Amino acid sequence: MIVYALLAHENEEALLRQVRNIKKFNRKDTQIVLYNGGFNKDFGKITEKLENIHICPYSRPFEPLMTGRMFYDVARWLKENRVKYNYLVYTEYDMMFVNHGFEDRLDELLMGYDCIWKFTKTYKAYDQKIWKPAERLLKEQEAWKDILPGNQIYRTSNPLQCYKRKIVKKMLARIDEERMEQFFSSVKVRNLGEMLYPTLAAVSGAKFRRYPKPFRKFLRWKPSLTIKEVKKAKKHGDIYVVHPVKDEEVQDWLYSH
Repeated sequence: MIVYALLAHENEEALLRQVRNIKKFNRKDTQIVLYNGGFNKDFGKITEKLENIHICPYSRPFEPLMTGRMFYDVARWLKENRVKYNYLVYTEYDMMFVNHGFEDRLDELLMGYDCIWKFTKTYKAYDQKIWKPAERLLKEQEAWKDILPGNQIYRTSNPLQCYKRKIVKKMLARIDEERMEQFFSSVKVRNLGEMLYPTLAAVSGAKFRRYPKPFRKFLRWKPSLTIKEVKKAKKHGDIYVVHPVKDEEVQDWLYSH
């Protein structure tokens, strides 16, 4: 069973359509946990009632590119509620499905692995032309060795990061909750979620891999995908999720197909 940790913050109608899109293309036992990243405390409640999703009680407003704690908050809520799942997947408001079969494909891709994501990059303090957020996190690392041991940071992109439950349990077992709250309060590094969870997985002994090339082609940062592109993605049986889908016209087409 897949749990989708869904980060969204506005537009209840768009959320409802996205949730229905996820349910349409996934197994019936799939669960969706909304992380409300906005200031409207009632956001998501209509969708919760209509589509029987969960809203993470640890949700809090986020700043753009400062979404690092979402995955942790959802993971610990699942642990506290003893939810038994196979995969926990990072999902954002501008992701939509185009084909069935994602969980079956994960079963194949993750045989012998603990997690999968788009790409893997590593950074050390002495690297030349280092990515600035990684450089800043490395400067903080010495003070937070209990959370991020070693002298190396791993990075991927947020959308579709996927972890098996057993590696999530190992990652959470490393963390003292009070200490983690101190970490989030003190470490103000942009793109933290792109580095924190791959690094935690790596130091917890995870064996990880990348999604196949067709997946990666339709998972990008920008620009937003066009109708022509999503139609092309839909014709490929090995492509299941596309990102980013920000244009209403493209969202409408995906929802109706």
